Amino acid sequence: MTRALLLLALLLLASGCHPRVSAPSGIYFVMVDRFANGDPKNDGDANPDDAQAFHGGDLQGVIEHLDWVQALGFDTIWLSPIFKMRTEKWHGYGAFHGYWTWDLSSLEPRFGDELLLAKLRRELDRRGMKLILDLVLNHVGPDAPVLTVHPDWFHERGGVTDWNDATQLVMNDVHGLPDLATEKPEVFDTLLSAARRWVELARPDGFRLDAVKHLPLTFWAQFNGSFEFMRLGELLDGDPGLVSRTWKEGRFSAMFDFPLGFAIADVFCRGESPAKLAAILTNDRRYPDPSQLVTLVDNHDLPRILSTCQGDLEKTKQALAFLFAMRGIPSLTWGTEVGLDGAKEPDNRKSMQFIEHPLRAHIQSLMARRAQSLALSEGAAVPVEVSAERVVIARIAPDGTTVNVKVEAGQVTVSDAARSNPALVTQWRTGAKTQRVQLTGRGSVVGSGGELGDWDRRKARPLPVTLELPVNGVFEFKRIIDGEWEAGPNRLLFVGDAPVEIAL
Repeated sequence: MTRALLLLALLLLASGCHPRVSAPSGIYFVMVDRFANGDPKNDGDANPDDAQAFHGGDLQGVIEHLDWVQALGFDTIWLSPIFKMRTEKWHGYGAFHGYWTWDLSSLEPRFGDELLLAKLRRELDRRGMKLILDLVLNHVGPDAPVLTVHPDWFHERGGVTDWNDATQLVMNDVHGLPDLATEKPEVFDTLLSAARRWVELARPDGFRLDAVKHLPLTFWAQFNGSFEFMRLGELLDGDPGLVSRTWKEGRFSAMFDFPLGFAIADVFCRGESPAKLAAILTNDRRYPDPSQLVTLVDNHDLPRILSTCQGDLEKTKQALAFLFAMRGIPSLTWGTEVGLDGAKEPDNRKSMQFIEHPLRAHIQSLMARRAQSLALSEGAAVPVEVSAERVVIARIAPDGTTVNVKVEAGQVTVSDAARSNPALVTQWRTGAKTQRVQLTGRGSVVGSGGELGDWDRRKARPLPVTLELPVNGVFEFKRIIDGEWEAGPNRLLFVGDAPVEIAL
């Protein structure tokens, strides 16, 4: 290599420029301490027998098991925070998860050093895999040294007492964690500088951004505008309208699809109507790009899907089958493939076991099928048949190739179908063609979709009401009478080509 080419290569490395710009095909989430212990020398006081203690996992352990992840069919690793953190328990709760960051500009020694992080990057490159780093920008961990050095960097308003108060959500301490005053230029610049440092050193393909609802959208817009790769927002909320607004105004490039994740659990684990799935997908018209939703059935803050399904392996398999048959970028929490369970912390954060399990082969086959089908990997997800008992969702590729995903009696069936008319996808994406729907009766109605208030009873529509709803849209709703929700399951509405009047 000539001197000039060597200099250019070094400059590209320092700037974080690299060719990994395509979206992930599947994201595998690793909680570093709970994954694999590759270097016992950095274990410290790790105790695998204590559910709230560190268990010894580190970056070396991740490196040693990249082939395991790739063999599942995933091309992207998302690491829990690896930065300098509180390591002592706090009020009996363990710090092993990494979300109590102390110093975003340095690595946690328990996990490794910068040379090891560089080695991880090289090993990922060798396999054609991607890396997502997890950033905590809203708060610092308890007793962080910065509290003494820069006490003026924090809001110091006490804990959140009203979770419906928008000001408290972004200004007060969440669960007692010191809340950073990110509106101060010196605080913002410090966070941005640290993030840019890791872009230079680790060349990640994106950031997973924690606690989105607890920071102002003005902060997110400014921070996200500083990066051109994946900015994946974690907004733990089932409201598609809120997810969409946050996505747009915060300049995220992708968001977790908690609305669909909650619906999958309701349908496959709790036996609710599959129509709920179609109603959630009807909201795809509201998102900037539904293909960039990161789909999931659980994560480290939620019950494991196997526990949500009360240990029923078949129900769990069907929930996963639907996840991997839908639009977006599927994500998996470490250990789902070996049957890790747990209803709440710390049980849902158990250490990984590298064993054979029926779910591993199941997930491998689902990811393989997805990779071989343009309709499943890139297609729109358009409900074409809906009832309380049965839903058929057409996955329509850009070239019109179509695969039907049927959900009936808790079972998922995927089959080839006739090519679809492109106009069907255009209508799904825009909702441009609408139809008049009149609801009459006593009380008010509220339900899925912005037109019906996104299930916010404060936005209930008094009856009678006339709505303009997108053709082919699916909605669930209920009446509120004398201040009380009506009994029974949700009502179902499929919007066709003709006006309809429904007397409630």
